Amino acid sequence: MPTTKDILSVTTDSIADFIRKQADARTLSRLVRRLNAELLDGDEAARDLAAAALRHLGFVDQLRP
Repeated sequence: MPTTKDILSVTTDSIADFIRKQADARTLSRLVRRLNAELLDGDEAARDLAAAALRHLGFVDQLRP
């Protein structure tokens, strides 16, 4: 499974293909769950990286008030 830094290294033009490959491999859900867990429970550095990775993938990274 790709790390958060792996996700951030994917070029913008390749995001759709990356998501498609993760979905085909049935790892996309686990990947997003892991990023959400890092966003909620990680230290500040982990939270920042997870938020950046979620944004890079096109997902919302903020909690609702």
